[in-house]
Amino acid sequence: MKKIVLTIAIAVLPLIGFGQSIFDKYENNPDVGFVSVSPKMFRMLGDLSEGSNDPEAKEFATLVNSITNFKVITTEDKKIAGDIGSWVTKHLKNSDLEELMRVREGGSNVKFYVKEGKDENHVKELLMYVTGIEDVNVNGKKIETVLLSLTGDIDLRQVGKLTDQMDLPGGKNLKKAGEKNKS
Repeated sequence: MKKIVLTIAIAVLPLIGFGQSIFDKYENNPDVGFVSVSPKMFRMLGDLSEGSNDPEAKEFATLVNSITNFKVITTEDKKIAGDIGSWVTKHLKNSDLEELMRVREGGSNVKFYVKEGKDENHVKELLMYVTGIEDVNVNGKKIETVLLSLTGDIDLRQVGKLTDQMDLPGGKNLKKAGEKNKS
């Protein structure tokens, strides 16, 4: 019996590592910028905004309360950027994500992928992948690649506002993607 359990454990162990999220893989790497915002933090931000009489603050509260996961990784390391690109390619093949929009500006490429939500303006998941960024420095590092993942009940018409407020690379293009879906 012990041999069977040990054999199964050895067989399954590589699969566990293979399924690891790229965000988990690089969370503690010093060559990667990492941001992860928990649902609790979004609820706190939403609670702060809901008490306001400002319509934009109320829209922001509605948006952040609908997000269940927000993660961003950034890097200037070419090898890590290549690994992120490989992960994106594999992830797209194994998921329900479809391309929403591509933008090429100078040497930068921005791609948005989404998983359908309850209607054409809402998505369950949004993945933004940016490469070839020029002239963006964060804490003295020249950012080359950005990968952003949002999950929840996300209104594309509002999500650009969040990225604008967080001043993320690619945020202006994300706002454009949301505007394309306005009905």
